[in-house]
Amino acid sequence: MGNNHIYTKKEISKILKRASEIQTRKDLYGDKDGLSEHEILELANEVGIDKASLLEAIHIHDKPDFDQEFKWSKVTSKLQEVTYVDVEMSSEQWEDVVQEIRKVTGGIGKSVKTGKSFEWEQRRGEFGYKHISLTPKDGKTKIQYVHNWTAMKIPLLFMPAFLGSVFMLVTLKGIGFPKSTAVMFAPLGGMVAFSGGIMYMKYYFSREKRRLNNMIRTISKKITSFGGAKISIEDEDVYSNENTVNKSGNRTH
Repeated sequence: MGNNHIYTKKEISKILKRASEIQTRKDLYGDKDGLSEHEILELANEVGIDKASLLEAIHIHDKPDFDQEFKWSKVTSKLQEVTYVDVEMSSEQWEDVVQEIRKVTGGIGKSVKTGKSFEWEQRRGEFGYKHISLTPKDGKTKIQYVHNWTAMKIPLLFMPAFLGSVFMLVTLKGIGFPKSTAVMFAPLGGMVAFSGGIMYMKYYFSREKRRLNNMIRTISKKITSFGGAKISIEDEDVYSNENTVNKSGNRTH
């Protein structure tokens, strides 16, 4: 039995649009709820999208969306970044990368291999750590950088706030204010000191963010140079072989 409902022009437009989306989805995916990477590659090839562009889009989509901005309410004390380089680093090249990391950080860290990943970590007492991991796979190298300095919040925020309150209390009593008044206004000193600590944490965040970006660029450039160096050697060998053939040919003539 048909539906006798009279649809408005606006409703008809929405229905037709939805029907078009359903038809397109059926044409592309059939009855499947999703597609594998290989199936997406085949689909992209059918619609004229090259493999390199699609793989880059997949990597960007799969890349974790880390918050890279300072949050005043949280006093952000962690940075994290993940990126990919279109060269697969080998285990023999890891030490060269470690040397570059040490140049940028100006310190020595612990270098280990965990599974397929190469990891470098630097800890500074109880105040935080830097962790870098490189994972070669499928012709690419995944670079992940984590820097955490959450432990600095207590000495840089709460201790100055406490000392600021004590300083204000002693100062007000020293200039003749009654004890009750000094106690009332003492927290102002703590607030000023606490705000100063937050400003420093913001400065520290911005500085470490610049260093993180510099580190990612340095590592990416180093890994990319491995691929370039390999090509250069192969070209040089071919060129040498061509010269040898030419020289032999000249001697023959």
